[in-house]
Amino acid sequence: MSLYDKYFLFTMVTIIITRVVVYIFNKPSPTIKNFRTHHWMFGLLFIILLFGISNYYTNIYLLAISTGVFLDEIGFIIMRGKDHEDNYSPKSFMILLIFILLLFIFRENIVDIYINI
Repeated sequence: MSLYDKYFLFTMVTIIITRVVVYIFNKPSPTIKNFRTHHWMFGLLFIILLFGISNYYTNIYLLAISTGVFLDEIGFIIMRGKDHEDNYSPKSFMILLIFILLLFIFRENIVDIYINI
């Protein structure tokens, strides 16, 4: 299995695990000084951090996990979701599927950019 396919597979597994865990443990995300955090924020933060340190340290699996955590809520972000039901709406799933397709199409480009920065 190529590194590109491993990246895609780990991202997909992360999305599935995240979806299941968030659905089962339907708890509000932590609030810090009246600011509600969401797990997509942590995924995006780690993606930025990993690209920032990629000259010194690369780990495709950490990038895949961070991407999966971020993409899990991409529909929620685009829809400007308000609650748990918005995250699990058909529209949110359709948006997620579109981004999964885009991720599959561009997986080689993403990995190459990450490794060669």
